[in-house]
Amino acid sequence: MRRVIREAIVFVALAVLALPVTAVLALLLMPLWSWIEKRWGIEAVGHSGPAGWCFEAVFAALVIALAALRHGLRSRAHGR
Repeated sequence: MRRVIREAIVFVALAVLALPVTAVLALLLMPLWSWIEKRWGIEAVGHSGPAGWCFEAVFAALVIALAALRHGLRSRAHGR
């Protein structure tokens, strides 16, 4: 049970740490969002920056990448 709680705390911590990085990355990806909007006609850029779904996509990708990195580091540390 303690391991489950520890893993949940680590996941929440990774998600919280990913929030400011998400904001910066989403803004740096403005050329990509503009291209997506022009190419496919999907609303990606508003008058105040990227659309909400852009932030959500970056956040999801970042959390998945951090979780995969953590898993890889833990596996390497345990010799798996």
